[in-house]
Order: sequence, then C-alpha cells, then structure tokens
Amino acid sequence: MKKNTTRITQPAKSAKRKASPASSTPSFPIVAIGASAGGLEAINKLLQNLPPDTGMAFIYVQHLSPDHESMLSSLLAKSTKMKVQEVKNGMTIAPNNLYVIPPDKEMKVTDGYMRLSPRPKKPKFNLPIDKFFTSLASAHKENVIGIILSGSATDGTLGLKAIKQEGGLTMAQDDSAKFSSMPESAIAAGIIDLILSPDKMALELAQMSRHPFIRSNGHKEIRKDDIDDDSPDLKMILTLLQKASGVDFRLYKMNTIKRRISRRMVLYKLKTLKEYVNLLIEQKGETDILFQDLLITVTNFFRDAEACTYLKATLLPRLFKNKSPGDALRIWIPACSTGEEAYSMAMIILEMQDSKFQSIPVQIFATDLNAQAISKARIAIYSKQEVENVSPKRLQRFFTRSDGGYRIAQSVRDICVFAPHNVLSDPPFSRIDLVSCCNLMIYFDTAAQKRAMATFHYALNPDGYLQLSKTETIGGSTELFAHLNKKFKIYLRKKTSRNWMLPPKETRYTEQPAQQPGIKKLTGNTIYRPSKALSAEATSFINTIDSLLLSRYVPASVVVNQQLDILQFRGLTDPYLAHPAGKATLNVLKMIRPEIAFELRNAITKAFKTKQLVRKQGIEINGGAAIITLEVLPLTSEWNESLLLIVFMQQLQDERLVKGKKETSATQNNRRIKKLEEEIAAYQDELRMMSQNHEAAMEELQSANEEVVSSNEELRSINEELETSKEEIQSASEELATSNQELQTRNELLNESYLYSEAIIATIHEPMMILDKQLRVKTANKAFYKKFAVNAGATEGICLYDLGDKQWDVPVLRAMLEDILQKGTSFYDLEIEQSFPGIGKKILRLNAKPIIQPTHREQLISLAIYDVTEIITVQRNEKRMLEDRIDVQKKTAEESKKADDHIIQEQKVQSHKFEQAVQLRTEELHQANELLEEKNNSLKSINKELEAFAYVSSHDLQEPLRKIQTFAHLITETESKTLSPKGKHHLDRMIIASGQMQTLIEDLLAFARISIGESQIETIDLSPIMESIVISLKEVIDEKKVTMEVKEMCKARIIPFQFQQLMRNLINNSIKFASPSRSPHIIIEATLAKGSQLNIKDLLPQKSYCHLSITDNGIGFEQEFGEQVFEVFQRLHSKETYPGTGIGLAIAKKIVENHHGIITATSELDKGARFDIYLPG
Repeated sequence: MKKNTTRITQPAKSAKRKASPASSTPSFPIVAIGASAGGLEAINKLLQNLPPDTGMAFIYVQHLSPDHESMLSSLLAKSTKMKVQEVKNGMTIAPNNLYVIPPDKEMKVTDGYMRLSPRPKKPKFNLPIDKFFTSLASAHKENVIGIILSGSATDGTLGLKAIKQEGGLTMAQDDSAKFSSMPESAIAAGIIDLILSPDKMALELAQMSRHPFIRSNGHKEIRKDDIDDDSPDLKMILTLLQKASGVDFRLYKMNTIKRRISRRMVLYKLKTLKEYVNLLIEQKGETDILFQDLLITVTNFFRDAEACTYLKATLLPRLFKNKSPGDALRIWIPACSTGEEAYSMAMIILEMQDSKFQSIPVQIFATDLNAQAISKARIAIYSKQEVENVSPKRLQRFFTRSDGGYRIAQSVRDICVFAPHNVLSDPPFSRIDLVSCCNLMIYFDTAAQKRAMATFHYALNPDGYLQLSKTETIGGSTELFAHLNKKFKIYLRKKTSRNWMLPPKETRYTEQPAQQPGIKKLTGNTIYRPSKALSAEATSFINTIDSLLLSRYVPASVVVNQQLDILQFRGLTDPYLAHPAGKATLNVLKMIRPEIAFELRNAITKAFKTKQLVRKQGIEINGGAAIITLEVLPLTSEWNESLLLIVFMQQLQDERLVKGKKETSATQNNRRIKKLEEEIAAYQDELRMMSQNHEAAMEELQSANEEVVSSNEELRSINEELETSKEEIQSASEELATSNQELQTRNELLNESYLYSEAIIATIHEPMMILDKQLRVKTANKAFYKKFAVNAGATEGICLYDLGDKQWDVPVLRAMLEDILQKGTSFYDLEIEQSFPGIGKKILRLNAKPIIQPTHREQLISLAIYDVTEIITVQRNEKRMLEDRIDVQKKTAEESKKADDHIIQEQKVQSHKFEQAVQLRTEELHQANELLEEKNNSLKSINKELEAFAYVSSHDLQEPLRKIQTFAHLITETESKTLSPKGKHHLDRMIIASGQMQTLIEDLLAFARISIGESQIETIDLSPIMESIVISLKEVIDEKKVTMEVKEMCKARIIPFQFQQLMRNLINNSIKFASPSRSPHIIIEATLAKGSQLNIKDLLPQKSYCHLSITDNGIGFEQEFGEQVFEVFQRLHSKETYPGTGIGLAIAKKIVENHHGIITATSELDKGARFDIYLPG
C-alpha cells in the first residue's frame, strides 16, 4: 500500500476545515472524457447509446485550436437528450449534464467549481486533458470515471493515472479509435480498467450507474452496502492477499482498502463482498491485480518545490558540514515509488557539490514495497509528461533522450540504490543521516505508524533528521522526535534514555492458515467458510512472544541473488556487514568484514557449484575476540531465480581458551599450527578451484575472442553499408522534402483554382450539370434546380434519361451524347422542345463538351442548358402576326375591288358626279392600305427592338454585372481580412447595389417579354401548378414563417409560364409587405362563375370566368391607390423600408391583360390586401 501522494488529507485536519457545499464530495459520479483527433465521432457514438438519466455528470475535454470557434456544444446536442453547455468560469457540476471545454482555455476543478484560465501561448507541452483529469481526481477522489477516446500523442495518461490512484475507474477506446496514440499510451502504462468501443462504454456506464457502490458514493451516512470492518469476508480477502504477496495489509487504514475493493467489485459488476471473495479464489490473477491496486504509486520530480528549496538551502548544508572528508552522507527514502523523489534528491545534492562538499561521498537508499515500481526506478526512463516539473536546465544536465522519453544520467544513478523493502517487517538500514518519508504515514493506522517511527529512530544517527509530507505528523511518537521546522515537517531524532526496540507487529485479525478445520482448501470453484478467530488479546500476546523470540534467538542472516546483491536482512547484521565508503552498494562481498570475506567468497562459490549447504567454522573476527560459524544455503524462489541464504552464528570459544592458564605453551602452539594447516589447506583448495576456473575461463575467453574478431569484421562491413544507406536515405529525404514542398504549393494552387471555379459556377444563371460515363447526373448548379423546380436528392446519381417524366429521353440527344462518350466530340446549340413537370413546355438549346481527367481516368460530360422559349415564341408570334396582316390586306383589297366593279356596273347611268365620288373613295382606300402597311412595318420594327432589348438585357447588360458580382464576392472571401473598415463598407455597398441592379434588369426584361405577348393559351387545372409554385417558394415561406392556405382550384385558359410568374409576383408581394406584428397568412382560391354573377364592369355577362383571389394580412394600403399600384415604377413606400423595383405589380397586370382578363386591388391600411383576377374560362 503506497505512497507518495499529497492528494489524501488526514481526517484530523480535514475535520477542522469548514467545507462549502460546492467543495464537498458530490453525491453522483463525474465522467471525464478526453479526446483529440477522431474524438468527435467516438463521443457521438458514446452519447447516442447512453441514457440521458444515468445520474452522472459528463465533462468533455478535446484538443481545440486557439483560433477555433467552437461548435462542439451544438454538435453534441444532436446526439444526446442531456443538457449540453460550454463551461463558463465558476460553473458548478450537476448530474445528467454534459459540459464542454471552450477553445483557447485550460480548465481545472478548484473548491468544487470549474475554473477556466487562458491557455499559455507557447507551452512546453499542451496537456489540457492531463491537467483537468488530475485536478478533478484531487477534488472528487473515487467519484471520478476517466475515459480516453481517439487522439494523437499521449495526453490523458497521467490524468488517468491520478484518477486511478485516487480510487476512480478508467477506460480507454479499443482499436476502433481512428487515432490510437492516446488510448494506446494509457493502456501501455497499465492504468486502464476497461478497454471498450464507445458504444460498449455507454452500456458499461449505464450499468455502473445502477451499481450500489457507485450510487452510494457521497452518501456515507446512508450506505447500506458499505463494507464492515469486522466482516469475515474482508478478513478472508486480507488473508488471501497476505498469502499471495507476503504483505500484511491489516495495519493499513481500512477505508482506503475498502474503496479499492469496492472499485474492483464495480468492474466485475459484483454486489456483495462474498461474490468477490469467490472470484479471488477462482481467479488467482485477480489477487495480484488487487495487490497492485492497493499499492498507490503517486510521485513526481521536485513535487514540493518549497520543501526542495529548504533542503538545498538549509538542511542538506547542515548535514554536509557535520561530515568529515571521506565520511559518507547516507539518506534513506522509504516508499520511493518509481524513483522520482530519490532522483530529485540526488540532483539537488549534485548541484550543491558543484561548488563545495565534493570530498563527501553520498549514498541514497531508495526502497519500496512495490517490486514493479522499483524495476521502473532502476531502468530510470520517464515519459515527457513525467518530467514536466523538471526545469529545462536540469533536464539538459541530468537527463538523456531515450526511446521517446528521458533517462536519468549515469552520474545521478550512481549514488542511488533501489531495493524492495517493507518498512513494517524488514530490518531497517543503519547509520542514516536523513530519512525522507513522504505520504506513507497517511495510509497506516496508529499501530503501524508507531512501528514505522521506531524503525526510523533506530535507523537514524543520533543527530539524524526525519522529513515527512505537509499532511503528515509523527503522531504519538513525540518521545522519539522533536520538531525542527513545522512548515516543512522536519524532525530531529531525540536521544532517549530508553533503549527503543522495534515494537511487535500488531494486526486486527488472526492469520488463518492455508487449511484448518472449518475451511475447505481454496482451489477450483470451492466456496470458503470462515472459522472463528482468536480473541484480540490472545493474538496480541502470541505476536509479542513471537517477535521477542525472533529478535533474541534467531541468528543474523541475509538473502542474496546470483549477483550477490542483498535482497533481505534478518536479525542484527551490524557485527558482520557494513556499508563501505564511496559509491552506494548492497553487494554482500563489498559490505562483509575483511576477516570474513575470503571464507564467504569460498563458501558462496561452493554453494552455487554443488547446490548443497556449505558451512565454515572457526572464523575469528575483531582480532579473535569472537568466533563465528558461516552457513551458505542455496534457495530457489517461485520465479526460479537462484538465491542464497547466508547465516552468521556466534560460536562459543573452546574451553581450553577459557582455561588458558592451564594450557601449556606447546599445546597452544600445536593448536595454532593445526589451525594454520587447516587455513593453508583451505587456501590450496581455493587456489585449485580458482586455477580450474581460470583455465576454463581462459578457454571461453579465447573462443569468445575469436567470435569477437569475426563479429568485429562483420560489424565493420555492416557499418560501411549503413553509412552508405545513411547517405542514400539523407539524399532521398532531401528530395522528398523538396517534392513535398512542391506538392504543397501545387495543392494550394489547385485549391485556389477549385474555389475560383466553384464561385464562377455558383454565379452562372444558366442551368448546367455534369454527367458521368453512365450518363448519371454527378452534380448540377443552383440555376438548374431553380429553373426546373427540382432538388439535388431527386437529381444527383440518377440517369439523365430517367429524370422527371423522362422528358430528357430524346433520341437526338441520346445520339449526340453517345458520340461524345465514344469519339470525344462536342456539340453546340442542339435545340429540343419538351414539356417539364411544374414549368410546362420549354424550348432549350444544349451545349455539351467532354471533360477528360487523365489522373483518375474518369470521363465526364459538361451539359449547359439555355432556355430560349421566350425568344422562339416571340419570333413565331412575329411571323404569325405578319402573315395574318398580309392576309387581311389581301382580303381587303379583293373586297374593295369587287365593290368597285359592282358600283361601276350599277351606276353606269349615274351622273359624272357619282363617278368622281367613286374615284375619291378609291384613293382614300388606297391611302388606308398604305397606312395599314406602315403600321404593320412599325409593329415589326417594335418586335425586333423588343427582341434585341431582351438579348441586350440578358447578355450585354447582365454579363458585366455578373462579373462585378463574382469578383466582389471573391474579394469578400479572400481579401476581406486585409481591407480597412472603410474599404469593407464600400465593398458591401457595391455588392448591395449590384444585386439591386440585377433585380431591376431582370424585372425590366420580364416586363418587356410579357409585353411581347405569348399566344399559347391552354386550358389547364390550376391545382398542380399552384403546388409547384408553393414548392418552389418553400425556402422563403419557411424563412418568413408564412401560413399558406390554398383552397379550391378550378380550370382556366392560361399561358403556363406567364401564369406561374404572375402568382409568384403576387405571393412574393404579400410576403414582402407582411405586418411586423403578426405572422404572414396568405389565402388563395379560384372558382368558375358567369360574368353576370361577378358584377365587374367590362366582363361579358354570359361568358364563364375563372375568379382567382389572393388575400393577405399584411400592412395593406389606402384604397385611393388601388389603381396606382399597377403602374410601372410606382412605389408606396421608400426603398429603405421595403426594397424593390416597383415593376412587380405592373408585370402582373400585363400578364393578366395578355390573358384578356382583368385584375383589381382592394385594401385597408394595416389589415391586408386582396387581389382579384378574372380570366376567361
């Protein structure tokens, strides 16, 4: 159980604080989600599968560009029914809400509130997820669930580590992540509980929200499912842990242990402690996982900056001054975790020795219960996030780059020794000057704290110091230590009158043997049954006796590995072992006293070779003052590592030595000679063994030397090849860099060309579409959809011949398009005449050209469409009118001639006076014919002028205007950032003015075309036409929230195109002049009636008429303007109030007149207007 954290405070101190409601632990879990690239898709999947009422709060942190205008809230709101909101500074956290980090901000949780701060402009590492996760874990402890989704780099790993260390749960996205760096980094760190896809994460969260331990967090006064300290199931779990790991957790604080057990139960969806005990029995690996979970490994480099400054400026110089040259400064760091604290201490000391204290060697002993943490400390490689607190100067001096991380320099590692060690059970170090034990006492109960303090007191020199963290105290051990600095918790070892002995190990529960009556063997699927434990008094008594016997009568011993490094100390080893001066080491041959070294080396060699017990007797130490026996016993560990147990036993001196006065000089000499002979024999055996080993080693070295020479030649050859490859790679890299730069430039040019082309196509007024080689519509411009009243869904991806009512399936068009596909030809001005749904009969001129794409080998066809219906109609009407007038003239002349002949024959008898009158009449008719011909020529000229005007308006006037609009919009899109405010104002006015001019030209053109007239009148049902008109105006209707009410329709004789234009003008007019105080409401109705029933002047009484009415609730107008509104350029309001050209109603009247009908307007100010149209039926 461990260590090194400042996040958990002591209950005694926390009780003194008066917590605000916001700062108290919430009664609901908080799910923190971090993501980067590809995270939006993942979070959407998670939210789509997540119930909105889990009772959890969700906070989403994503890497955002500082200049990015965030749309995350609106995007995520589409995937969940929870309230989604962007975090504001000082916002509190509520359940069933989703909070999103804003751009260009860093976020932390302080005192229960979310705090925002500006993102640093040039941070060393931008890690918003780590920073937020860490602060959230510190504030809300085990109530946090951390999730890492798709993303690049490693942000989030340290944050998840902090969450797990505080007892929270962690998840990471599986291989479904588009960018796997972030989740893979967290998984590789070994801190992930669940690896799932986003949709399965949602299901897991939903299940967790209903788990009793999750639901009860924050309601400790009502927790029915809390674990009882006296629970036999809890006792069994601790027993299983001790048997598997050798660590007795019964002296640790139970609340922390119970939180960790609850956490494992949540992951396995277990609701009772008994179920978890059975799981531990059935799955042996779970015991190891729980053991690692209980070993809290929280540490950082230079974690407490102020304490480090105090050590460097005050405490360490004091320790150095008390040392003489060559006398080592010895520091012990229990609970060192992964080594950051030990290495930080070493760096501080090396910086101090730059200027002084160089003659004093330093030894730092760093120990920890967690063997995995010790292994990482020995490797000494740390990630970028783990060295975040290291200054650039120290990073450059004390670290080297290694495998994407940083490795501690050799000079730092040389003074640090790492070893597994249990403070509560293993023998302590001795002659220590400083013990730095931070954040370990907070996990011990009172008895364990007392034992640890006694251990430290024993290990320290008389003037040694003890350092604790700011959240810890010495508790009841005031007889052992005195305060030196209360702020940094520095204590001075007291010289006590009592001879303090390490207290016996006290536990809450009796250890249960592996198999005893009442307990079945814990294997397979067997369910256990606990037996009755011994009373607390009996347990304490037995443990006290055991501890006394072990400390008094068990001989000193050590356990060493194959490298002869000491792994464990047993008993009092000071008479036999001592730490040498210089570089710190735990090698037994370097620590053994010189008198024992030879015998020990010989015994170790034999023990390794024979695998048998080796005993050496009669070894004199301290100048013959004591005689010892040395035993070396080979051991085999669970992981098959060869170990040796070295036992030191005091040997009683020979009685003859005790009775030395009675021994003769000869006897003493004989005994001395015999001992020397034994030593010589031992030396000879040792020399013989060494000689044999030397010969074997020489042979191996000779063989190895030959292999090295051969390998050296191969390596030299490989090195030359690598040098050549390196040059080739460098050359290729330079070429790739140049090519990449060129490709980037080309890509930018292509992008500019694409945007330019898109802008031009979007502003073309003529319909246009692109066909693929199967003649399917790939795309079409806005003008096409507007002209033919269709949408993209009903057009794109569909064969040209299948569009609408298959009106494009024209044989001649088929043939021409096939020629393009087969021969790559083009065609121009292909004229077709077809009827189209919703817009009637149209005459079109088509131009088509192939588009060749050499890269993708995709053949496309560009098809441009020009509507010439009005132009052709005008030409046909002109021709028809001319032919009709010629016939009339011819008929008139023939009738006149017949009349003249009749008169001449009938009036031959008349007087000369009548002959003169006839002659005069003939001259008048001749003049009338000439006048009629002049009128016809004049009408013909007017028609030609109108046609020319239409062309000029369509091309000569509109084309320059289109270019003005196109380039104005391009300037807006590409250059607006560089324009001054005044320039932007002028540009905006130019765009508005050009739009108004375009509208005016289009309206004038429409008025001119209507004036020419169109004689193709058809009897048509108005219902489908009205439906088409409403659909074409759907966007403006929806935008203005117009209520359209189309009632009964009838049949009428109309010109379809002009009638559609008439209705669009009147509906747009009603929408434009809508009242600002109410939503527009338009009613359209058409009925058949006789002229006599309509009571309208100029209507024939017996003729049938279609009476069409359009009524709105707009602003209306005074009735005195009822005729004036139909005049060209007539406006009743200013352009600023209601923009327009003043031609719309004039066009409407002209269309009605072309239909030989009548239009009237009635209105009342601020109540609406009504337009009545009467068309012949």
